[in-house]
Amino acid sequence: MNATLTEHAGGLAWSEDPLGRELSALRIDFEGAAPRSISLPRRGPISLADHGDADTLGAVREELLEAERTLGGPAVVRWRAYGAGNIDASDARLIDEPLPWGGGPGRGLPHAPQSTDRWSRANAGEVIPNVMTPLSWSVIADALDRGFHAPWGEWSEGRRFVALYDGYAYFNIGLMMEIIQERLGLTGTHFLEAVGGPEAAEVVRPGGNGERSTKIRWLTMVREIPYMIRWLRDQDQLPKRWPVERKSCEDERDRLKGLDIDALSDREMFRELSQSSAESDRQTVFLMRAQAAVFSAAQGLLWATDRWLGSNRRDLVLSVLQGLPGVRTQEGNIALRRVAQRTAASPEAAEFVRREEPASLWRAVHSDQLPGSIAWLRDELDDFMAEYGHRAAGELEAAEPRWVEQPELILDTFRDYVLHPERNNPDELIERQRTTRVEAEAEIREHLSQHPFGRFRWMLFNAQIRQARRLQPLRENPKFSLLELSLQQRRLWKTLATRWIERDLLNDPDDVYFLLFDELATLTRRSGDATIAARMRSRIRRRRLQFVEWEKSQAPPLRDRFGDPIGSAEAVTGEQPPASVEAETAPEQESDLDLPLTLRGIAASTGEAEGRAHVADSAVTGRALTPGQILVARFTDPGWTPIFPLAAAVVTEIGGVLSHGAIVAREFGIPAVVNVQKATQQIRSGDLLRVDGASGQVTIVERA
Repeated sequence: MNATLTEHAGGLAWSEDPLGRELSALRIDFEGAAPRSISLPRRGPISLADHGDADTLGAVREELLEAERTLGGPAVVRWRAYGAGNIDASDARLIDEPLPWGGGPGRGLPHAPQSTDRWSRANAGEVIPNVMTPLSWSVIADALDRGFHAPWGEWSEGRRFVALYDGYAYFNIGLMMEIIQERLGLTGTHFLEAVGGPEAAEVVRPGGNGERSTKIRWLTMVREIPYMIRWLRDQDQLPKRWPVERKSCEDERDRLKGLDIDALSDREMFRELSQSSAESDRQTVFLMRAQAAVFSAAQGLLWATDRWLGSNRRDLVLSVLQGLPGVRTQEGNIALRRVAQRTAASPEAAEFVRREEPASLWRAVHSDQLPGSIAWLRDELDDFMAEYGHRAAGELEAAEPRWVEQPELILDTFRDYVLHPERNNPDELIERQRTTRVEAEAEIREHLSQHPFGRFRWMLFNAQIRQARRLQPLRENPKFSLLELSLQQRRLWKTLATRWIERDLLNDPDDVYFLLFDELATLTRRSGDATIAARMRSRIRRRRLQFVEWEKSQAPPLRDRFGDPIGSAEAVTGEQPPASVEAETAPEQESDLDLPLTLRGIAASTGEAEGRAHVADSAVTGRALTPGQILVARFTDPGWTPIFPLAAAVVTEIGGVLSHGAIVAREFGIPAVVNVQKATQQIRSGDLLRVDGASGQVTIVERA
């Protein structure tokens, strides 16, 4: 660089890479006609003749490091050169620009977007409903991706299945539809009904735009028969492999539980977490393979129902899948209800529970206030927490507190069970579900027997029913075990956070969740380096700012291949949404004179119910549900499960036939309609609703 250029050089200087990519370098930005950036070492010789003389850059570096020392963290300054080695620095401040993680629109994807890529919150919005913290994203994203690709091999090679846009997780539903329709020749319609999402709102709408995906491509299927045979064989092995996978996960859980944490150094503790993360990866991959098998079985069952029974008999196919034994989420709720049933039957225990608020009930049960005659209440609640206390709402997020850590999250519902025993008879529920299941199966067989090929059709249909029943517990159970392990990992993260707060490395126990796994490894190894600690605190501060910004907005349900929001009809057909769709989803144009107003969704659990709406935006507000109300929410996950028995029916914006909310509603025999677009905007708390879980219709009868 010549002297003239040096004299007019200037720009911003950063003591930390503002994009968070380089940990140990300074960044100097040159402004002007030819803007550019260079990286400098924090100390040592500078030899960058192409960008400026070493004396000038050295002076910028000294001013920058002095600002960092003065401000107590990574800093940015504005600089201007006045000859070789002479600069003026001003406007020094801490680096506060938000620091994104996990990509974003047009960023962060390791492949060039394909024309068929479509990013959807369907299913993702249910299992990962909120903005993900950097730690959670860094430990789960690659495992989710590998698990999806495992069954498909070269068909999906080089494509990304999961991505993070503005903090929210999305699944590549375009890639899934491509595999299902183009590679396998199956019906995209039935897959969309199983998974839900804005696309499904089109294909299940009478007169909607989904007809083109309802036909099986028989020639394509015949060509892929060898693959289909291998795929079906692999599906058949999953329930047999699950006990081995479960034992592996439980062994790792018990190993972590048995560690003497106080005797471990930070490095030893992080080494344990690294080892344990390998088991988490293994379980996540199995979970994703199981999900693919469950959705495949549901697709086949829905197709056979439409083909041989008629689409108006979805009530039968939903009924044969309800009340299935072995679903851990359902078993947990039955266990809680049994404790509540015994408590309600004891006047002394019921009165004790009645006197306490949910926030104080756990402490009261474990204090001298509890009479010795009902000490069994403490023991039974302890047993429940030991078995199921690792659950939470939004539980794939590592930062989310578990029931055992905040007992009021579940004791609120337990208390409702106790105070309303007339709605809590688990044995009656189990028998009613079994009867409904058997009667539906008999009706299907009777209907098919009227056809000349009825016996053959029944053989195929019954085989599909049995396969769906075998696989459906794998929709929930692998995640149940994975979360048991996650609770023990949380214990180690919280211990590390406590130690680092004591050494002024962190400011808050939740700070660990705002660093990526690799950054936490660096902090563990170099915790004595004040510069590294300051940079990590800067990243945490900036990511918290970004987290708050992302939390303020709802995630668009669909994004195109570049990550830009798109409309649902365009995602499926490439066309603009029809006027009828806009009319149905525009509550501002509706008046009380237009009632009753019928909204459509996906039939998820049979039965009819009428009651007042309780619109909830989280499991916390959902716990305000009173018996007989209809729960209306954007989504539900297993953390919401204990609320369900109090509801007369369930309505959600997100979900399909195999969504967690749909499965749990069927287990309890509660009418449910899912995938009702903008339900929480169109329905207000207190509105009188009529829910038909067989037709997928929700009618607003009367406004609050």
